[in-house]
Amino acid sequence: MASEKTYHALIPDKIFMGAATDVESMVKNEGIDVIVDLRGEATECTYPAASAKWIQIPLADHAAMPQEKAFGQAIQAVTEAYHQNKKVAFHCGGGKGRTGTVAAGTLLALGLSDTLDEAEAKAKSIRNIIDIKPSQRECLHQLYPGK
Repeated sequence: MASEKTYHALIPDKIFMGAATDVESMVKNEGIDVIVDLRGEATECTYPAASAKWIQIPLADHAAMPQEKAFGQAIQAVTEAYHQNKKVAFHCGGGKGRTGTVAAGTLLALGLSDTLDEAEAKAKSIRNIIDIKPSQRECLHQLYPGK
């Protein structure tokens, strides 16, 4: 019997999100081309695969300093891979805060949500453990003013 997937498709068959422990499954099951690792604490990919490019964009889960530039880079890495017709996965440690922030930002960047509230609700409807922290939400407000 196959175990239930613990990662989720933000955009079916194109963009996937999860936790660090989901990387191997995402690569094996979905044929991921690009892995965007949001963990500042990481020193290497959790599942190095010759078939997948590892991009680390270090983000702290409880940062004292604003991180909108790094969140912007992460969202750009995801959307660029998507526009290049590559399968992309992004993750942090637990797949809640940093992952949720990039998920909401990706939905806004791709025009799939009109407001930050809508993007967060859509991301949570896909991955219910998403928990965007106030500082992370502020980064999205800085990146997407008026949303």
